[in-house]
Amino acid sequence: MAFVLILALLVRALSDNAVMLEGVQQQEVNLREQMTQLQHETEQRIVEQRWVDMPALLFTLLNYWQIWFYMGLFFLLFWNMWQSKKMNQHDDSSKQKEEEQEKQVEQVEKVKQEEKVEQEKKVEQKEKVKQEEKVEQEKKVEQKEKLEQEEKLEQEEKVEQEEQEQQDEVDFYRIPWTRFIAERALLKAQGRPSRCQLVEELMSDFLLACRFVWSNSFFPTMRSAIGVGSAFEGWSPREEDTVYRLLVPVEAPRGHLFHLELLDEEEELAKYPRVRVVLKCMCEREQQLGDVLCFLHHPMENLMQNQDPSLLQTLCTDVYLDVEKMVTWFRVQVATIWNTTLQADAYNLKVLPSRRSCKLQLTNTSSGEKILVELLFGVQQGNSDIYLSSQTTEGSFTPSTVWSHSSAVAEKKYFQYLLKKAGENSVIQRCLRFLSHTLVGMGFSNYILKTLVFHLVNIVPLGNWQRRNFLSRLENILQYLLFCLKYKRLVHFFIGNKMMPDEVILPHSFRTATPLNLLQHLEDDPDAESRALRDFRVLRDRFFRLLLFGR
Repeated sequence: MAFVLILALLVRALSDNAVMLEGVQQQEVNLREQMTQLQHETEQRIVEQRWVDMPALLFTLLNYWQIWFYMGLFFLLFWNMWQSKKMNQHDDSSKQKEEEQEKQVEQVEKVKQEEKVEQEKKVEQKEKVKQEEKVEQEKKVEQKEKLEQEEKLEQEEKVEQEEQEQQDEVDFYRIPWTRFIAERALLKAQGRPSRCQLVEELMSDFLLACRFVWSNSFFPTMRSAIGVGSAFEGWSPREEDTVYRLLVPVEAPRGHLFHLELLDEEEELAKYPRVRVVLKCMCEREQQLGDVLCFLHHPMENLMQNQDPSLLQTLCTDVYLDVEKMVTWFRVQVATIWNTTLQADAYNLKVLPSRRSCKLQLTNTSSGEKILVELLFGVQQGNSDIYLSSQTTEGSFTPSTVWSHSSAVAEKKYFQYLLKKAGENSVIQRCLRFLSHTLVGMGFSNYILKTLVFHLVNIVPLGNWQRRNFLSRLENILQYLLFCLKYKRLVHFFIGNKMMPDEVILPHSFRTATPLNLLQHLEDDPDAESRALRDFRVLRDRFFRLLLFGR
């Protein structure tokens, strides 16, 4: 029963919903029709209103004709002005283009003119260069012809001179006894094979090893040795007794400077020159490399703990470089360093006693041949050929801090200059060799003999030092020696000499110094004078005996 009641209620509700839905749809249709009718009426009304307002609008516009007229007139004036300005601009641009074209034409013509001028200049320069080349060529041809003529004349003069020398020699030695004496004397003075090159090579390798060992120390730096003395000048008296002397240039180590005290209070060459050692600041090197400590700007305790002592603490007395300390230090190191060289197996080295130089005896291990070498230490004066040397001053005791003036390098250079200028047939070396052999055991040194020859060469022309003049030059040297002994004066050849050739470099102090008398001791000691004259008589007797009897 309840189920039927519920079903009846559902059917009724559905029927009511259907009626309601139909009412809503009918209402929607009515609204659409009303909207369509209203839209149609609105459009009809708008069209009618447009046609009604058009005449009123046209009438309003006609009332403003004056405004339109003036506006048109203004527009016409503006258009006319714009056209006029356009035409003026066109005219201006045309004129500007014409001016630019004219300028371009002028520039082109100017460039062409400049090119033409440059071309003409180049042509002129070429012609000038050709003319100069032609002149230079002609000069070269003339110089070549002149040189050829000079060479030809020199050759002819040389041939004539040789023929004249041969004839003079034949004439001079026409007497058989004279010819025999001269030939025997020349044979006696003939040079023997020298071992200078061998000694220089041995010492060069040895000093190279020394530089390597002491490269990081504060000891003096040894440079390449220079052969000096009679052996290296080619007139050593006897080869078996030859001592090969070499001067070893010494330079200050890093952090040090050498100041040479060369002059005395009167601005003359000091009798006792010394080498003062000064410390130099090494802060810059210390910052850049870091391999040293500056001696000037570090405490002594720090230096003693972290760095080797300076040169002032090792080889100096006070602030002066001590010759004897330096020689002792060098002699102690020699044997050890020599054993590191390549020549140690070929030559045995023995260090000989010496106070101011290092004397070495080298013995060939295969032949037993002995070579005596003396190393002298020297500090160069500027870039000249004069050194302060460790060599002992003759005839007096030399303090250990005193270095003597040495012209050994200058003497060697001057001797080579004389030999080159005198020619191959010169007998300068033979005269020195013959007389030095005669002087052995006498009171006259080889240095006195060489100084005599240097002075005599300036008196007797070099052309008169040929074979034919050999006996005459020997006699001249002895006569000049006797003259100097009688007047007790023989001037040092280099001190105070202002006429040296360019090959020999002397410091200004040497050129302007008061000449030094090498025979001053004869003035001071009468006994020395009598001994010197007695030695000369013995020398003269020995000289004539050597000429006459060959012994």
